[in-house]
Amino acid sequence: MSAQAEKARLDFIEVADIDLNFRTVTVSDTTPTGSQILSYVDVSPREEYMVLHWLMSGDIEEIRPDETVHIAGPFPHRFIVTKADRMFRLVLDDRSLTWPKPKISEAVLRQLGQIDSDALLYVRKDDGPDQLLESGSNLSLAESGVENIYSKRAAWKLNVQGVQIQSVSPTITVRNALLEAGFDPNQAWIIVLKTADSKRPVGIDETIDLRAPGIEKLRLTPRDINNGDSAEPKRDFRLLPADEKGLIDRGLCWESLVDGGHRWLLLRDYPLPTGYTIGTTSIALEIPTAYPAAEIDMFYCWPFLVRSNGAAIPQTQATACIRGNSYQRWSRHRGSGSPWRVGTDNVLTHLALVDAALLREVEP
Repeated sequence: MSAQAEKARLDFIEVADIDLNFRTVTVSDTTPTGSQILSYVDVSPREEYMVLHWLMSGDIEEIRPDETVHIAGPFPHRFIVTKADRMFRLVLDDRSLTWPKPKISEAVLRQLGQIDSDALLYVRKDDGPDQLLESGSNLSLAESGVENIYSKRAAWKLNVQGVQIQSVSPTITVRNALLEAGFDPNQAWIIVLKTADSKRPVGIDETIDLRAPGIEKLRLTPRDINNGDSAEPKRDFRLLPADEKGLIDRGLCWESLVDGGHRWLLLRDYPLPTGYTIGTTSIALEIPTAYPAAEIDMFYCWPFLVRSNGAAIPQTQATACIRGNSYQRWSRHRGSGSPWRVGTDNVLTHLALVDAALLREVEP
């Protein structure tokens, strides 16, 4: 025997049950039969067991009791030995496989297909939407037909100041999220991470786990706001304390100013839902002198909002000049079923109506 052949000779194999937890088993023959492999792992009665060869290619082949396997090579050969009386077919990422049990776990499917934990597994369905295979679940192979499973890398989404980004990784740094959304991470930002039920400030180098439930958006506010005449935002009149606190909690940059005899609340860089040609706008609310006894009505946008599909937005043709800019008036009014409630409604509840109106125009 040549030195090269002697080097390639292996005196062991790796064997596992359907859990794929392999152990090393010493063999005395480099061309064992299926029956010999059963004798090496000491199972009985042997006729109730099946030997499967898990090939380097990823395919799985049944080894008959009298069939010979050549195990020479630089890597140990892997075998699945389990009690079974029939095989079940499945397709995994376009590869046809057989399995000796009527059920197969999501974890084993990942091992067989070398699918990493960041990808999602789906079962293809002809009579409806494909079914997501949940982590830790089992898939039945005993039903009629051949189960077709495919993997798809998860698209982790995050709204960054009105711009929706997608990440192939379940984690992303705040810095990279800003870069993906087209914002300069070196600008002095106040950055707030908003979830379904809370919000908190985050640092530029902090890592966000997008798998955490309720992760929604990052809100950005410049630390220094320059309106051309002052480094500080204008406060020509005061809002209700609850209004001011709520605007700060939402991470909104706001000013109160009097222009042309009208009292305006300006909200800069207000995030927009997906479906407009821009990601943010300035929102203006006219605050009546008698507020909060008098209601806030409508809202105004600058620059003008345009749908991505080019469709016209109804009741937005009128304009108002505020600080030299022409704002687009959105004529959206409270209906008879939701009148202004003194003592309950305020700037924040009106912003909820603004958000609903902005979303309604771009909803599918």
